Amino acid sequence: MIGIIGGTGIAGLLKNGEEKIVKNKYGEAKVLIDENNGVVLLSRHGLNHSTPPHKINYLANMYALKQLDVKRILSLNAVGSLKVEIEPSSFLVANDFIEFTKVRKSTFYEGEDGKVAHVNMLDPFCSDLRGILKGILDKRQYGYNEGTYVCTEGPRFETIAEINMYKHWGHVVGMTAYPEVSLAKELEMCYCSLCNISNYCSGIKDSDLTVDEVLDTVKSMEAKIVNVVDDFINYKFGERTCPCKDVMKNAFI
Repeated sequence: MIGIIGGTGIAGLLKNGEEKIVKNKYGEAKVLIDENNGVVLLSRHGLNHSTPPHKINYLANMYALKQLDVKRILSLNAVGSLKVEIEPSSFLVANDFIEFTKVRKSTFYEGEDGKVAHVNMLDPFCSDLRGILKGILDKRQYGYNEGTYVCTEGPRFETIAEINMYKHWGHVVGMTAYPEVSLAKELEMCYCSLCNISNYCSGIKDSDLTVDEVLDTVKSMEAKIVNVVDDFINYKFGERTCPCKDVMKNAFI
């Protein structure tokens, strides 16, 4: 099974998608499942975008994908650019991350059952999936960069002072890729992130950042995003050979 995490704009890809509530010990996740094509769609904010980034039940969502036998995940992330040369309406393939979250649960191993794990994050975004994603973007001739995703708590936008700090460390800022990326690793699922650049971050350009600007840009990129997702779903995947599938073997104390 392939997992697609994103917004409601891609739901139309599943012509025969069946809505399902997947319950587990962390909560429940609402998904759309296309059994024939082996695809699970998960809208992290809910169908009406009613769940803010810091309130998303990441553990329930990721565990639900594992329960559904998902092996590979494509995450769609709207982000702000920290670099003038990384322009809105382009894409970025995340290859690393720095996180500044505060209240999110970010591991399945809290120690209650006697297990403590230190997962290896040498390659947080699966290198095999990144290669496939870049190949799709190249074939489509969609402009993209690679770089580091800085994850903030949200739901507010960042201050100019924060952006001045982040721009020395990363390429884009978003609010949702973490802890998805680390939880996927703990569940030994391959995870990659296609970031669509919706805006420049505060202070990068001389303009006020508004929600309307973000939504308008995301809407304008929707057709391209759907094309990439469609190509990813129809890619002929073979057996997994990347480290993701065995990363927890040496993670436990």
